[in-house]
Amino acid sequence: MRELKIIESGSGYVLVSDCWENDDRMETDYIPIENFAGEEDCLKRMLLAVADHFGFHIEYDRYGRENINITFDRKGHKVE
Repeated sequence: MRELKIIESGSGYVLVSDCWENDDRMETDYIPIENFAGEEDCLKRMLLAVADHFGFHIEYDRYGRENINITFDRKGHKVE
């Protein structure tokens, strides 16, 4: 089982996960996602890092059918 904690910071996000280095020693992994080019870009990079943590391939394949595409360019739908 994998677990990931997302912490919002003043300059972006921090992804925190625990992993076993050896059978007897646990390490805590910190992955900072800093806000360089705006909130949308930071959120996109954070979501890609979450997908990568859980084993999804985030490399773009020009001819692939399963590329991750996160955009902020469409209108939403009404929910009743």
